[in-house]
Amino acid sequence: LGPNGAGKSTTIKMAAAMLRPTAGRARVLGFDVARNPLDVKRRIGVLPEEVQLYERLTPQETLRFHGALYGLSKRDIESRSAELLDLLELSSADRRRMIVDFSMGMRKKTALACALLHAPRLLFLDEPFNGIDAVTTRAIKDVLQRAVARGVTIFFSSHILEQVERLCTRIGVVDKGKLRALGTL
Repeated sequence: LGPNGAGKSTTIKMAAAMLRPTAGRARVLGFDVARNPLDVKRRIGVLPEEVQLYERLTPQETLRFHGALYGLSKRDIESRSAELLDLLELSSADRRRMIVDFSMGMRKKTALACALLHAPRLLFLDEPFNGIDAVTTRAIKDVLQRAVARGVTIFFSSHILEQVERLCTRIGVVDKGKLRALGTL
C-alpha cells in the first residue's frame, strides 16, 4: 500500500526478477532474485499494472503459448485454460476473438489466466483492479480467493486503502522507496 510513485511497482518488479535491485538483496521462495531469476520466475505468476499481450492472438492461443513456455503438456494447458477462463467468466465467443478487440477488463482476465496457468506458489499483482468494472473486479476476486484456498500466496499493490482492508491479511506501507510499516491491519 502506498501513494503513486512510492515504489510499489518497482518492488514487485524486483521481487519477480524482472528488475535487478541496485542495492540490497531479495529472496523469493528461498531463491535470490539476482542470482537465481529463472528459479523465481518458474514458481511465480505476475499480473503487471500495464497488461501486455500479443494482440493478434485469441485468449486460447495466448494461454497455449504461455503454457508451452512453462513446459506444460497440451492436455494440461487445455484443461487449465478452460477452467481459468470459465472462472474468469470469459465467454466461449470471446475466447475465439483477438485480444486487440478486448476491453481492459477482458485483457486483465486473460493476463491473470496466464499468470495462474502453471499453478504458481506466489502471485504478484500490480494494481490489479485499476481500470476495470465492478463485474470484472468480482470475477477476479473470486479467482484470487480460490487461489488462496489452494495455498497460493498473493502479493498485490494498491493505493486504495478500502481494497487492502477487504482483501489483505498482512499489509506493508511503502513511501518514497522505503517500507514504513509492516503488519496486520
